[in-house]
Amino acid sequence: MLTTKLNVVSVGKPDITALSESEQRVFFQTLYSRVLELAKNKQ
Repeated sequence: MLTTKLNVVSVGKPDITALSESEQRVFFQTLYSRVLELAKNKQ
């Protein structure tokens, strides 16, 4: 099993609900693809 620790630093009080539905989708797709990229590089 692959275990990866990520540190996330936020500035202010991020509010994902302030984004439009399409912006939220892009945000999570980008986050997901980055996590997959990091996982592939660790193998």
